[in-house]
Amino acid sequence: MRQVKIGLALGSGAAKGWAHIGVINALEKAGIQIDVVAGCSVGALVGAAYVNQRLPVMEKWVTAFRYWDVIRLMDFSWQRGGLLRGERVFSHVRQLIGEKTLEQSLKPFGVVATNLSTGRELWLTEGELHQAVRASCSMPGLLPPVSYNGYWLVDGAVVNPVPVSLTRALGADIVIAVDLQHDAHLMQQDLLSVTPQSSEEAAAAEALSWGKKIRQRITGLRQRRISQTPGAMEIMSTSIQVLENRLKRNRMAGDPPDVLIQPFCPQISTLDFHRADEAIAAGWAAVEKQMDELVPLIRDR
Repeated sequence: MRQVKIGLALGSGAAKGWAHIGVINALEKAGIQIDVVAGCSVGALVGAAYVNQRLPVMEKWVTAFRYWDVIRLMDFSWQRGGLLRGERVFSHVRQLIGEKTLEQSLKPFGVVATNLSTGRELWLTEGELHQAVRASCSMPGLLPPVSYNGYWLVDGAVVNPVPVSLTRALGADIVIAVDLQHDAHLMQQDLLSVTPQSSEEAAAAEALSWGKKIRQRITGLRQRRISQTPGAMEIMSTSIQVLENRLKRNRMAGDPPDVLIQPFCPQISTLDFHRADEAIAAGWAAVEKQMDELVPLIRDR
C-alpha cells in the first residue's frame, strides 16, 4: 500500500517566521511526520534548517536575540539594491545550514523566488541551498536581489506567499499550510521606530499575562495609528503585506491546503526578530487549535 506523503508549506512573514519553529515542534510532538517541505521567504529559511536537522540550532540562535543583537545584524546601505546589504545575517545563516545543495536535504525540499526579469515565480529544487534561501528571503527594498543564472531573484512572497502548489509538486498528497500574514492588518509599528524597553518596563511587561500583553499591544498600535504618521519602512512592509494577502487568498481559493495553520501574533512587526519566544509560542498554539483536523493524519500513518 502506497504511503501517504504529508507536505508542509511554510509561508512568508518576516519576523513572524519564527512561529514556523513552534509549528514544526508541535507537529512532531503530536506524531505527525512531515515528508515534504516547501518554503517562501522566512519559511524557506526555517524549512532549510528543518530538512537538514538544524532546527534546534536555529531555535537556540534566534531565541537568544535581543533588540540590539538584531540591530547589529543590520548592515545598512543604499548602494546595493536594498536598505540592507544582508551580508551579516546571511553569513550566520550559511554557518547554520552549511554548504549544501537542495538535493542533499534529508527530505524533498524546495523554495519559491520571484524572477524580476519575467515577473514569474521560480521554484528552486536543486543547486546551492544558501543561495536559494537568500533569494527567497530578499524582500524588495529591504534586501538586494540575488543573481541566479543571469537573472535577478527577489522574495518569493511577491508571487506565491504560501507555497501550497510547490509542496504538491514535490510529491505531497496532503498539505499542511502555515499562513503567517492573516493578521497583517493589525501591524502598525515597525522595529525601526520602536525604542527598546527599559529594565523597569521589561520587568513590568513580563509580569503581565500573555493574553493581556497582546490586548494592550494591539490597543496601543491602534492608538498610534491615529496619532502618528507611518514611517517609510512601515509603509513599504505593510503595503507589500496587503498585496501578498490578496494574492494568497486568490491562490489558496484555487488550490486550498488540506489543513491551514494560522499563528496569531499581530504584536510582532516586520523586523521584530528579537521576539522569537512569542512567535514560537504562537506557532505551538496554532497547531493545538487545529488538532481536530490534524488527528486523522496521525491515524493514517
